Amino acid sequence: MPSDRIPRSTAEIVAAAAARGLTIPPECLEGVAANLALLARHAQVLHGPACDGAAQ
Repeated sequence: MPSDRIPRSTAEIVAAAAARGLTIPPECLEGVAANLALLARHAQVLHGPACDGAAQ
């Protein structure tokens, strides 16, 4: 997975954490996934297409 991509699947999240020497407790994985999904959405909004000029 490219380092600039936000991990989304459980396998990607676990692998990204392991690559950084981290372990995510199983009981926290669902919350971590939800937070990463929210982060991915914010990143999409920030890096999305340019505004059409209507709301500047």
